[in-house]
Amino acid sequence: MVMLPALWSTDLMQQKSARSMVTLGIVSILLSSVIFAPVSQTATKYLAAEFPVLQIIFFRSLGQTLWMLLLFWPSHGPGMFRSARPGLQAARSALLFVSGMFWVAAVATVPLTTASAINFTAPLMVVIMSVPLLGEKVGPHRWAAVAVGFAGALVVIRPTSGDVPAATFLLLAASFLFACYQILTRKVAASDSAATTSVFTVIVALVVSAVLVPWNYIAPDEGDYLVWVAFFATGLLGGARHYFVVKAYASAPASVISPFFYCELVGVALLGYFVFGDLPDVWTWVGAAIIVVSGLYIAQRERINARADKPVEPAASR
Repeated sequence: MVMLPALWSTDLMQQKSARSMVTLGIVSILLSSVIFAPVSQTATKYLAAEFPVLQIIFFRSLGQTLWMLLLFWPSHGPGMFRSARPGLQAARSALLFVSGMFWVAAVATVPLTTASAINFTAPLMVVIMSVPLLGEKVGPHRWAAVAVGFAGALVVIRPTSGDVPAATFLLLAASFLFACYQILTRKVAASDSAATTSVFTVIVALVVSAVLVPWNYIAPDEGDYLVWVAFFATGLLGGARHYFVVKAYASAPASVISPFFYCELVGVALLGYFVFGDLPDVWTWVGAAIIVVSGLYIAQRERINARADKPVEPAASR
């Protein structure tokens, strides 16, 4: 009887700790989705109107690499650069580099909200490619959600309007390449640590842009500090976004975290309006809502399937 209060107190403390971790995860993903991602994308769009794509990519990848070194070097040291599958890491980094090039080139002329909505088709493409490339089984519920999601993308793009900008196709290509990058990220997850995968993520972009940017560089006007702030924001805030995403998934279940990713649409819509005067029309919001709902449904089905498969999975399968 004497031990019951102590046990109850320990259980209560564990529950409070679990709730605190979930709260930390939600706060982290909100900071990433509502602040860091929209501000970084806004800075990128601002720069893309005047500066070469490679120059923007260089500063963005440099800032993100510095973040990764600050985060992982103290605990991993030079070992973070040793990969069991360097070719696969280089391939995924190259895919992200080209995807980023397409996205930066397109966002100069496309409203941020439209670009963000099209970007959210990447998880739908991952579902499609996971069948031939990862050998995953996709049931009728997720196939239906994929079809609905792409219908939402058509609502955003509205190809029947006869006025689809070329940048829209660049955004679709960027989403496809980003989906391929995610597929390869899943493949290397079993062989490399998160630190190694993180530091290899932008290595191709950093090296290639560093080599080529001197031949295609536009110096900002003297005293134009806003441009330099934007350049640093693309990298440092992009790196901060990555850090808080990692922090969120380390603190709370993916099923809790995933829905908050779509809060990014709110941030980019607000900044797009106040900075560039871009006001999304009703159909853009309708299409974006369809994409979001389908993405959330796919995430929910994957969570249910993972839970159902768990009891029959070998305990030491990885």
